[in-house]
Amino acid sequence: MEEAKIIETNIEENIPEKSMKDMVSEIHKALEDSKTKKVKLPRKARVKKRKLRKGWVGALIIDENKNIHGEKVKIEGSCFNEKNGLYHTADGKDIFWFDGKFPIILQPSWRRSPIRLGTTELTEENNTKSQTYIKARMLADVIKVKSKGGSIILWLVIGAAVLFAINYFMGGSA
Repeated sequence: MEEAKIIETNIEENIPEKSMKDMVSEIHKALEDSKTKKVKLPRKARVKKRKLRKGWVGALIIDENKNIHGEKVKIEGSCFNEKNGLYHTADGKDIFWFDGKFPIILQPSWRRSPIRLGTTELTEENNTKSQTYIKARMLADVIKVKSKGGSIILWLVIGAAVLFAINYFMGGSA
């Protein structure tokens, strides 16, 4: 019994008494610290499942004046084209996932290849390895497919000739 009384007195002596006001202020500070805003991906850079299957990803473009804007780009042949006409290269190692849902690429506008985190490639190196891909993509974009308007006119002329021939040989008056 004497040991229990000694332990109880030691425990009571070690716990400092706090006022209710101090305890409420501690809880309030803890709640304020937990209120952090989440960073949201711009809507223009969000790519859903349907476009993702077709090769589209979101690109966060970093301009020279340190502004960041987002857009959707389609990767074809290891290259993609921005809305302002600049071509860049990309492969699967450059793609990050925002919140595990949206694929994005971090692309500085002054470089040809996107930023790769986790490597020592953040230095400004010579990006000549990507020139062949960019040249091929530019040539593919320059070559235009012939419009089908000429073939429609040809079929109309042939159809008119056939109708004229049927009318002429069936004894119609020409």
